[in-house]
Amino acid sequence: MGGDSNCYDPEHPIPLDPELAQWFARLDDNARELFNERAGIREFDGGLSRQEAESEAQKDVLRWLRSRS
Repeated sequence: MGGDSNCYDPEHPIPLDPELAQWFARLDDNARELFNERAGIREFDGGLSRQEAESEAQKDVLRWLRSRS
């Protein structure tokens, strides 16, 4: 998508919460993919709201990032 991080990308939608979106923008591609996968599962399969799903997905990514250190 031309490198413009403000463009909508359906593969990597920007989180609704502005602070979470700033955090998301600093992630590498693998972490973004994990975030969107976990948020999607929680929203569509788990029945959480998008904001709740994104908040929980952030916790998953933070755990994953710590395990890589």
